[in-house]
Amino acid sequence: MNVKVTQISGRTNDAISKWARSNLAPGTAVLSDGLACFGAVTDAGCTHCVEVIGNREPRDLPQFKWVKTVLGNLKTKLSGAYKSFG
Repeated sequence: MNVKVTQISGRTNDAISKWARSNLAPGTAVLSDGLACFGAVTDAGCTHCVEVIGNREPRDLPQFKWVKTVLGNLKTKLSGAYKSFG
């Protein structure tokens, strides 16, 4: 799994479509929580799978387990960088 963190101009179909065309390979399977703008990844030839979370916690859903891992790793990296400059 690869993770790329980039800033987008907003949560709009146009912004997601542009980002997907620049950052995702055609055929990539994109899993989202159902926010409508994420459907725009199909403009880049990707498939869009939706898992509406509702009242559930993402950590309770196995398909979102990697999100917790990525965010935890990112927090650790940023914390370490901050301490090294301090």
